[in-house]
Amino acid sequence: MDLFRKLLWRLDNRWQLFAAGLGTAIGLVLLLGAVQLYLDVEYLLHRDAGADPRYVQINKRVSLLNTLAGASTFSEKEIDEILEKPFVQSVGVLTSNDFRVSAASENLGLYTELFFEAVPDAFLDVRESRFRWAPGDKEIPILLSRDYLALYNFGFAPSQGLPQLTPGAIQRVGFDINVGNGQRRTQFKGRIVGFSDRFNSILVPQSFMNWANQNFGDPASQKEPSRLVLEVDNPLASSFLDFVEDNNYELSTGRLVGGQIQAMVAFLALVILLVGGLIFVLSLLIILLNFRLVIIQAKEEIDLLLQLGYFQNQVYSYLNRKLINWFSFTSFSGFILLLLLHWVLARSAQAQGLEVHPLIHPLVWLLAILLSAGFIYLNYWSIKRNVRRIGEL
Repeated sequence: MDLFRKLLWRLDNRWQLFAAGLGTAIGLVLLLGAVQLYLDVEYLLHRDAGADPRYVQINKRVSLLNTLAGASTFSEKEIDEILEKPFVQSVGVLTSNDFRVSAASENLGLYTELFFEAVPDAFLDVRESRFRWAPGDKEIPILLSRDYLALYNFGFAPSQGLPQLTPGAIQRVGFDINVGNGQRRTQFKGRIVGFSDRFNSILVPQSFMNWANQNFGDPASQKEPSRLVLEVDNPLASSFLDFVEDNNYELSTGRLVGGQIQAMVAFLALVILLVGGLIFVLSLLIILLNFRLVIIQAKEEIDLLLQLGYFQNQVYSYLNRKLINWFSFTSFSGFILLLLLHWVLARSAQAQGLEVHPLIHPLVWLLAILLSAGFIYLNYWSIKRNVRRIGEL
């Protein structure tokens, strides 16, 4: 084998292959990274029932006419008619507070008027054991829209000189919740126990809402619901969309920016995938040409080896081992770089409240194995073919 190395493995060949190896590693990182990015975004937007597209919210369009007429709410008859539609599986009512609510936090230096809503547990996208309340409890558990936290961190907090908060940090902050007015006023402790992706709202348990509306609201002014949550077969079906349009309803899927972000990231991932794939294919062609050049430049040496009694399979097996060793080092370096980059980005995302798993998705590993196997086989086939051509001359 030392004779093979001296005759076939020249210094200039190694530098050319080093440059090609660098391109291969970069191509692998970009290609696999694009797939991982897309899978991470898919997981973020569909990691639980909150992203389930079957759940949509509807309300009547607000106009001067229906506001003056008090017709922006849903009557029991209208709710029953909606439930009878074949594409509607179930209907939930979002109950709003009929009393004044304010919140204050000494730690944050914050005071604000609030609104509360409640929805039956069956329609919640957060399964949180602490989201329970019974008369006599002094603490109100709250589910906050994840978009509201983003608006606070990137809109309200910077303008007011307040600190930005991660989901973990804000769950440790307690709030003084004042319910009611004047003599009919009670103070509770409020604590955020989870984040909803389905509802752009501040949710409290239905039991608390019913109790508070009864004890602090004005029975004469209690209103019908203005928002409903529907479980539908397919929110994109023409029959459902026509129903929404014909009844002058407005439709919401819960997230403010989820769909737009998904579309942008999907496009970005596609661009990175194409660039990475192009670099990978070009690197593959360079390596094919380099090994072919090695064989052509060493034609006389290969003839000599064959005349000395060596077999063709010994020659191309040696070159193939060099290829495997070289590619193993190159791909391993690329995989390590991908792991580090993804781990750093995942930790950064987790600090902002995004539940990104720091490990590489199994599908990415499978793709890496398939690409590596195809890469090695194609180069092995090319080396074997070129060595045999020389042996046949």
